[in-house]
Amino acid sequence: MFCWLSRRSVLVITLVVLASFGTSQVVLSHEGDDHDHHHSPPKVADEVVWRPTANPDRIVLTWVTEPANSQAVTWRTDTSVTHAAAQIAVAEDGPLFVAVAKQHHAETTPFESDLGTAHYHSVNFTDLEPETKYVYRVGDGTNWSEWSHFTTASDGVKPFTFVYFGDAQNDLKSHWSRVVREAFMDAPRAAFLLHAGDLINDATRDAEWGEWFYSQGFISRTMPCIAVPGNHEYPRVTSAADGIETRELTKHWQPTFTFPENGPERAREAVYWTDYQGTRFVALNSNEDWESQAKWLDGVLADNPNKWTVITFHHPIYSSKAGRDNPVLRDLWQPLFDKYKVDLVLTGHDHTYARSGLMSHESEQNVATGVRKQSEDAGTVYVVSVSGPKMYDLGRRPFMHRAAEDTQLYQIITIDGDELRYEARTAIGRPYDAFTLKKRDGQVNELIDRIPDTPENRREQTPERVAATPKKRQGDNVMLAEPTTKLLNPAAVDQDDLCIWQDINSATRSTIITSDKSANCLFVYDLAGQLLQTIEVPRPGNIDIRSGFPLGGETVDLVVVNQQEEGDRLCCFRVDRQSRELIRVDRGDIHTGSNYGGCLYHSLMTDKFYAFITSFDAAAEQYELADDGTGHVIGRKVRDWPIGKSEGAVADDSTGLLYIAEETKGIWRLGAEPGDPTSGELIAEVGKRGIQGDLEGLALTKTGNGTFLLFSDQGTSTIHVMPLDGTGLTLPFAVSGAKETDGIDVLMAPLGNQFPRGLFACHSDDSPCPILLTPMEHVLAALGVN
Repeated sequence: MFCWLSRRSVLVITLVVLASFGTSQVVLSHEGDDHDHHHSPPKVADEVVWRPTANPDRIVLTWVTEPANSQAVTWRTDTSVTHAAAQIAVAEDGPLFVAVAKQHHAETTPFESDLGTAHYHSVNFTDLEPETKYVYRVGDGTNWSEWSHFTTASDGVKPFTFVYFGDAQNDLKSHWSRVVREAFMDAPRAAFLLHAGDLINDATRDAEWGEWFYSQGFISRTMPCIAVPGNHEYPRVTSAADGIETRELTKHWQPTFTFPENGPERAREAVYWTDYQGTRFVALNSNEDWESQAKWLDGVLADNPNKWTVITFHHPIYSSKAGRDNPVLRDLWQPLFDKYKVDLVLTGHDHTYARSGLMSHESEQNVATGVRKQSEDAGTVYVVSVSGPKMYDLGRRPFMHRAAEDTQLYQIITIDGDELRYEARTAIGRPYDAFTLKKRDGQVNELIDRIPDTPENRREQTPERVAATPKKRQGDNVMLAEPTTKLLNPAAVDQDDLCIWQDINSATRSTIITSDKSANCLFVYDLAGQLLQTIEVPRPGNIDIRSGFPLGGETVDLVVVNQQEEGDRLCCFRVDRQSRELIRVDRGDIHTGSNYGGCLYHSLMTDKFYAFITSFDAAAEQYELADDGTGHVIGRKVRDWPIGKSEGAVADDSTGLLYIAEETKGIWRLGAEPGDPTSGELIAEVGKRGIQGDLEGLALTKTGNGTFLLFSDQGTSTIHVMPLDGTGLTLPFAVSGAKETDGIDVLMAPLGNQFPRGLFACHSDDSPCPILLTPMEHVLAALGVN
């Protein structure tokens, strides 16, 4: 089976190289040339730009306790500062406050980042007076910050304004700075700034956190911050012991921010609430533990004396593009939003802008787009926004009152008595969207749109595929994904395995290569289902592909299939990138033991390529593949081990792990390197979690939420999706019209209008055994995930 991870890496590297040559002229020096040449100055290293010193930096205000009577502050220094402090006084017209400033000792936390060790310090000022302007500074007694102001909240209901940002994430210093500073100029007296996740792109890079603080300058020192983690605050963590990959909240989060600790114990400072002048603000974490948060949220909203309720989290439950919705999250949380009449939900993640009308979970309509009508029962408005420069495409949907593409925005929101006034502005301060919510006794909120005359910012429109509304399969209620293309030709008999070749230069030219053991052929199709090539191979088995194979002085996309008749062997081909046809590149002498299936593996440790062979009997083998010096592929066996009847296999190049489906027992995981132990770990077991067996096709894919293993359960005609996070959980789905599925493959990359988010391909044992292509947005909709 095909693992697309390594090809994606090649694509990224290729793009980086092309970008480096495409953005500047190449200047060549010549011997004996006395003319001066311009040389670009070296980039200042991150270790220099963002290194901590004894002078305080990354100063940010937050709250731990009541905003009317307290204020927390956090900052960073180098490790020479072991005893830090903060001083505070009531602000005065002149400098005499320094004589009465009180000093508070800070709590200090050492923190190791990729740029070295720093100390983070925090103080929570308590027993403050409401509606009072204070002046404070932080330092070590010698090296102090400047004096800065903050104002405590009222202890009662009073009008206030806050600013909301969607994802900042990328190019913070160069592109996000102007947005946050423009917002400050428009709302210089805002009570706080609210960030709906993805504050940065790579949460493990200390330099990016430095840019986040740099972009705000002094603003974070005088306007408190409310923030929730996005998926980019959840970096991948791979266990050194077993190679299992999980995602965990970045270790930067708690040292950087001092948030309330009134959330669930496991979600310390990532889930919390705070009341501000008559409004309850609830911060949720949409990355994990949805059910436990729902239970906690029920209590927080039930015991809410405030007139207004605003909730923020990262992943939208009403996405700005069909197929990116999070229906499981919606079904868990939205009934609570409706029950307790939440007024406003602020999210990010989609890198476009979309604002709904009044929405309710109970108002769902069975329409093709899966959207919901405006609610007469609840008064919740849902917003998706983006403040940074990373942009996605928009899928205009009926529930949207206003939407935008390629537009950086900030939102200024004012709550005043019975009115909530909302205004979205672009990076240059241009009004883009606005509405007012009005409270009405015993009735749902009144929504008054105040959309300006500014035309909607949209890209040039191209035909868009909308995710089909998934249906349930009769008998077991497994969700069905609708295929759109059937690969079949007059010579086909039993195409029971396949792989996808991705053309990295023109995605729409990608192909599907199928293996037909009964027709004794390989078939190559384009994405529209047109047959491009037929190649004869005696009873071909499983087929797989890897890019970057060194052959004849160049790197090629190598396709390998196991031959099961006229002598068990491996047949090797390269993809001709112009014609898209396969060209045989072995000599016919890579003999194997009795073979049944298998896969390819590219070792990132040694840069060697391998083929794994599984068998109908009880053995597995590994062969090293190489160029013989004449542009032909040769192979030699490097290990073998016993295993039950197995066909499907897939290797993860990025982790060096191999997955094999023993048909009647389960999925085995073991090391893919020749020297690794052959005693594997059973990570999915037949007879558990709805897995019936016979297990067949395997495929891997990697998304922003982790790595996922897909496997076909032929006994139930079901595909299981297993996050490789160690939980052992699986999400099942089926493809309409596919039965007793054998081979599968998946590619989550844009492939034009037909497959804008990639495709899932599978065999169906429905004579003459076609391959069905399903758009990934249909699969995701069936899974109920983004």
